[in-house]
Amino acid sequence: MKKQNGNRYIRREPRNDYMKFYRVIRRYTMLKYELSNADLEMLLYLYTAGLFTYYEYLTYANNFSWDKLRFKRLKEGGWIHMFRDKRGNEHRLYELTRHGRHVITNFYKMLNAEMEISTVLKNNPAVARRNFSEKTLMLGIEEFNKYVRSRNPRTVREY
Repeated sequence: MKKQNGNRYIRREPRNDYMKFYRVIRRYTMLKYELSNADLEMLLYLYTAGLFTYYEYLTYANNFSWDKLRFKRLKEGGWIHMFRDKRGNEHRLYELTRHGRHVITNFYKMLNAEMEISTVLKNNPAVARRNFSEKTLMLGIEEFNKYVRSRNPRTVREY
């Protein structure tokens, strides 16, 4: 806040408010793609890593609760795949699949308020509102979509 003329204050709006709807976007992504919070955070980390070895994966995996099968589950689930098999002394290299990169790219677009969250049942399982959690998530999604429309009235696309 900046002091101006005695007791009056003028509030400056923050330049970046990426995290304003983080919880809504995270819950939507986890529900739609059937990911756990730790799996989603791992995919966010691996997205920026590009090519990585299993040992680099393990280094970051130490930040999460112990899940011995996470790597196997992500690999079999189509989130990561082997880029190069082991050659001599070199390690196997892995990367996110096209689907994994697409999901994380959309996650960032939503955080940047460049993309709305779908309100169509085919694209968003929360629209069914089967339980209280999904009902409250839909309220958050509706608020988020209003926010996105107010920031970008022309460039918003719904998926």
